[in-house]
Amino acid sequence: MNRARELEAGFVSEDPESRRRALELLRDSLRDSLAEEPTLEGDAPARYLLRALGDSDWRVRKQAVEVASSLAPSPELLSGLIRALEPGDNVGLRNAAVDALGAFSEAAVSALAAKLPSLDADGKKLAAEALARTLLPSALDALRPLLLDPDPNVRAAAVDAVATVGATSAPEAFDILAACLKRPAEEAFVRLSALDGINRLGSLLPWRTIEGMLTDSVLDRSAFAAAGRSGHPEAMPALLAALARARGAGVSAVLAALVEYTRAFEQNLLLVRAEAPLAAVVTRLLELSTPTNEDLASRKAALIVSGALGIEQIAPIAAEALSDVRLLAEADEALSLLGPRAVPALLGRAAKADPETRAACIEIVTGLADESSAPLAVAQILTWMAEGPPVVVRAGLGAITLLGDAGCFATVSACLDNEEAQSAAETALAALAQRYPASARALARLAKTEGAEAHAAAVIQTVLPAPVRDTVAEDVAYLSLLLSNSAKAVRRAALAGLGNAGSELGAHAAAFALTDEEPEVRHAAVLALSRLHTPDGVFPGLPKLLELVEKSDDEDLVAAALGALAEAGDARVLTVLRPLVRNASPMVAVAAIEALARVPDARRVEALIEGLSHAESEVVKASMLALGDTLEPRVRAHFGACLDHHAWDVRRLSADMLGRAGGDSVHALLRARLTIEDNPLVQEALSRALETGSGVRHTPLPQRAGSLRPR
Repeated sequence: MNRARELEAGFVSEDPESRRRALELLRDSLRDSLAEEPTLEGDAPARYLLRALGDSDWRVRKQAVEVASSLAPSPELLSGLIRALEPGDNVGLRNAAVDALGAFSEAAVSALAAKLPSLDADGKKLAAEALARTLLPSALDALRPLLLDPDPNVRAAAVDAVATVGATSAPEAFDILAACLKRPAEEAFVRLSALDGINRLGSLLPWRTIEGMLTDSVLDRSAFAAAGRSGHPEAMPALLAALARARGAGVSAVLAALVEYTRAFEQNLLLVRAEAPLAAVVTRLLELSTPTNEDLASRKAALIVSGALGIEQIAPIAAEALSDVRLLAEADEALSLLGPRAVPALLGRAAKADPETRAACIEIVTGLADESSAPLAVAQILTWMAEGPPVVVRAGLGAITLLGDAGCFATVSACLDNEEAQSAAETALAALAQRYPASARALARLAKTEGAEAHAAAVIQTVLPAPVRDTVAEDVAYLSLLLSNSAKAVRRAALAGLGNAGSELGAHAAAFALTDEEPEVRHAAVLALSRLHTPDGVFPGLPKLLELVEKSDDEDLVAAALGALAEAGDARVLTVLRPLVRNASPMVAVAAIEALARVPDARRVEALIEGLSHAESEVVKASMLALGDTLEPRVRAHFGACLDHHAWDVRRLSADMLGRAGGDSVHALLRARLTIEDNPLVQEALSRALETGSGVRHTPLPQRAGSLRPR
C-alpha cells in the first residue's frame, strides 16, 4: 500500500486512534516532502486536515490543529479554514479552525478581514477570536469594523480580541478600549468588556473615569480592580465606601482591589491612615476576618486590609489566625503592617499557646517591637524562658539579642548551661555586652572560675576590648584559669577571649590548650595563637604553630594551623610549608598552598610550582590559582605542561590561565593542544584563550564523537 492509500484508509477508519495516527503519518509525509519528491499531490494534505479538524473525537481535532500549524502558510488550507467559519452544524470544526488560523499570521489577518462582511454573528465572533490569536498589530485594524457591529455579542468579542492583541500593541489597543468606555449606557456589555480588557493590559485610567463607574451595577466590580491599581489618593476612601455597601461577590472584588492598593501604594496608604476609617467599615472588616466568615479568600484579604489601615482590633484576630496554616501568610502580613501596635496581642496569644506557637509569636514580636513596646515584650519573654522548653528559650534568646536591656544578663548567663540553647545564649550575651559594656564588665569582674558566670565572663571578654579588669595581665590570668574548666564551651570561649586580648602573655596558656581532648578547643587554641603578638608586632605563637604543622597527625588541626600561619605572613613558614605542597594529603596540601600564597616572599613561587606535581588534581588547581598573578616565563612553562595533564579540569584551567598570559609562544602551545584535545569543555577553554589573545571571535568548535562527557 503506497503512502496516499495508507492515509486514506486511516482517515476513513471508524477507530479514532487510527485517524489520529493517520495525522502523524501525514505530518511525516509533509516533512519528507521538504527533502524528497512529494508523496501527496495537489490539495490532498489540506483536504485530509480539514476532514480531521471536523472530526468527532477531540483528540483527533487537537492533533489536526498541531499538524495544520506546521503546514502554514498553505493557501489551500487557509482557504478551507476561512470557509469553516461560515454557518454550519460542525461546531468542532469551527473551533478547531480558529485554533489553527493563529499560525497563519499576516495571511490569516488579510483573509479574515476580507471574509468578515459575509459572516454571520457567530462567524464574526469566531473570526475575532482567530484575529486575537495572531497577536499582530494589523489585527487591530481588522477588528475595528466589528466594534460597530449591530450584534452586541460581536462587539463584545471584538473588544476582548483587542485586549488580547494589546499584549503586543498596548498603546494602540488601550486607545481603542478607552474609546469603547465612552459608549452609551445601553452598551454596558461592551463597556464592561473594554474595562476588563484595560485591566488585563495593566493600563491605568484617569481617576475621574474610574470614579464614575464605581456605582454602576454592571461595571462596578471591574471598576474596583481599576481603582486598586490606580494609585490615586482618593481611591482608598472610595473603595472603603464601596466595601460598606457591597454585597455578595462584590465584597470579594472590593477586598481584592484594596489589597492591591495597600501593597502597591504605601505612601498613599499613610495618607489614609491619618484619618480613621468609618466605624461601619471597621466593623465589616473585623467580621470578615473572623472564623465565622467561611469565604477563605475574603477572610485573607480582610486581614491584610485591616492591618494596612492600622485597625488595632485586628491584632488578636490575626494572632489567633497564625495557628491556621491556610491563613499564616496573611495573618503575618497583617501583624507586620500593624507594627508595634500588634505586640500586646501577640504576647497575649503566646501566653496561652503551645511551645511551638509561643516561639513563633516571640519571633514575630522581635521583628515588630520598638523602643516603647520592647520593655513589655522582654519582661514577658524572660518569664517564659525561666520555665520554658528549648524551643521557647532559643526564640527568647533571639529576641533578647535584639531587644534585651541590661537586666537580661542574669537570665542569659543562666542559659549558657543549656547545651541546646548554648550557641544562642552566647550570641545574645555578646550583643548585650556590646550594648551595655559597663554592666558586662561588672559581671565579668565578679565572676568565679566555675559555673555559668565563668562562661559568661569568657564570652564578654571575646567582644569587649581589653582590659576588662584593671589590666590586660589580670584578664589573661583569669582566662588562663578557665582553660582548666570542666566545660569545653568555657575553655573554647576562654581561648577566644585570649585571642581578643591579643597579648603575648597568653601564648603559654594557648599553646598548652593545643593538647586539649576536645577538637573544637584545640582549633580555638590555634586561632588564639595566631592573634597573639608583642607590642612590636612579633607573633610568639608562631614557633608552636610551625611545630604543630611538622609533627601533628590531625589533618583538620594542621589545616587550621596553616590558615593561622597565613595570617602571620612570616617568611619562616616557607621551610615548613614547602614539603607539604608536594607530598601532604590533599586537604593539608591545599591549606599549605593557600598559606604560601599570602607569604610576602618571592621564594613562595618555587614552592607553589612544586604543587603542580601533586598527584591530586584539586591540589594542582589550587597551585595554579595561587600562581595566577605571577605569570612569569617559568610559570607559563609549567602551565603549558599542565595542558597534557590526565585530568580534564586541570587542562581547562591551564588553558584559561595561559589565555590571560598571551604571547606567541603561549598561542603556539594552545593551538597545538587544540588539534588533539577531545574534551568539549577543554576545547572551549582553548578556543576562548586563543580568542582572548588575538581579539578575534571564532566559530565554536563542534563536539567530536566520543567526547560527550568530561573526562
